[in-house]
Amino acid sequence: MANTNKGRKVYIACTVAGGAIPAPQAADLTEVAYKALLWTEVKNVGMVGDRGTDTNVVSYDELATEVTQKQKGISNAGDPEVECARNPTDPGQQAMRAAAQTKFYYAFKVEDADAPDATKTNTLYFNRGLVTGPRRPGGRNEDFILEVFTLGLVQKEITVDPTTI
Repeated sequence: MANTNKGRKVYIACTVAGGAIPAPQAADLTEVAYKALLWTEVKNVGMVGDRGTDTNVVSYDELATEVTQKQKGISNAGDPEVECARNPTDPGQQAMRAAAQTKFYYAFKVEDADAPDATKTNTLYFNRGLVTGPRRPGGRNEDFILEVFTLGLVQKEITVDPTTI
């Protein structure tokens, strides 16, 4: 069954579950290592940008051929933006602001609300990268005050499809 983004949650790994101090991750992580981390949900998220692998296509024209040669080049794990309605007391947003002040890599988890039934888990996506921002878009009289963080992802995303509980 196809699903919408409604109910999606974003998390950052912290030193304490539900805490506001982000936990740097210096090396690529496995699914098991991600699952062992302590997570804090970033609340009031309205949008998560594009994630996933985007691989360059490298081409070369040889004098002796009629068709361009092509190969895969370097892949980019993405630079998604995470837009939040600013909440100065939310531990997840506090952790994002703190992470943005450093040059370290942090672990992230995105959880879809897509469990097929009560016996299954939701889909999980894990990744690791830098945090920049927050950028604060302007607005009109009745707009929410927003903060936008950019994640500079440095590891291929790990997707964990729903499994039996």
